[in-house]
Amino acid sequence: MKPEISIIVPIYKVEMYLRKCVDSILAQTFRDFELILVNDGSPDNCGEICEHYKELDPRVKVIHKQNGGLSDARNYGIDIAAGKYIGFVDSDDWIEPDMFEALHGLITAHNADIAVCGHVEVEDGVYVDKEFSHEVRVYNNEEAFKKLLEDTEIKNLAWDKLYKAELFAKVRYPVGRYFEDMFATYKLFMQAEKVVSLDSPKYLYLRRGDSITGKMNNRKYYDRICAWRELYEDIKHKNYPEAIEKSLARNVTEGIELCNLQMIAGENSANKEYIAELGSFFSKHLKEVLRNKSISKQMKIATLLILTSSNTYRVLYQSKLRVKGSNLT
Repeated sequence: MKPEISIIVPIYKVEMYLRKCVDSILAQTFRDFELILVNDGSPDNCGEICEHYKELDPRVKVIHKQNGGLSDARNYGIDIAAGKYIGFVDSDDWIEPDMFEALHGLITAHNADIAVCGHVEVEDGVYVDKEFSHEVRVYNNEEAFKKLLEDTEIKNLAWDKLYKAELFAKVRYPVGRYFEDMFATYKLFMQAEKVVSLDSPKYLYLRRGDSITGKMNNRKYYDRICAWRELYEDIKHKNYPEAIEKSLARNVTEGIELCNLQMIAGENSANKEYIAELGSFFSKHLKEVLRNKSISKQMKIATLLILTSSNTYRVLYQSKLRVKGSNLT
């Protein structure tokens, strides 16, 4: 008999965190699930820990594979998932005992395609303060997409949600990319006719300085920009004017942030390639940028300077950096 939910955990070099993660999943009050542990070629004892849990609980499935990164591990789990719904938990995080009971109850009660819950960040054993309303909110496709773009109540994350498995029929996480959640999450939301959100903290996110996205650099900024650019290109033909406006504004903000980072890091061939690609996007959409009400006058001036006089932009940026210790944004 097929499980109701498939919970996928990608695993790599998390020996000291893995048991807490898996224990929190196996302790769920909702029992009808399979737990897919994907050992992504971890060089520590994670593989042995996975096998231990497989012997301990028949709901546990284990995949051992060569290291291919977080996206590749998630995709392996998706490929074998048998559940009607799919959820993700990162292997250094843990969840409240009723997380999947709450999400499953909401997604079925409202006949939704995606259910979302809140999360709390934990750093050095301290829970980061955050207020929650504990309200349940139901959104249609356009409303949910707007919330995703706002990135406050509903964030571009894989792991605080429960999805109908059918949404993944043509969606996988991009291998080799940072911010892989962003490339996939919006594609799932584009298909969702209804999304239900519970503003209660059910997911505990461990904030680690050595995590994949712990320290930003040009490549990470570039991948994040690529995600926002893909999103904009995919939705600009939909009749969602506010979402289109906000996504273009985010492209401009992220793009200028990359330019500013490049000013600090100095030029190299990769940086020049990133900036040239960014300039091409700005040039192609300049009219839309100048008409966009969500983009500030300062940002529009910065965009024009990057396109017409990058040296002037550099001088202005470096001058402001020296005087105020801040960037042009």
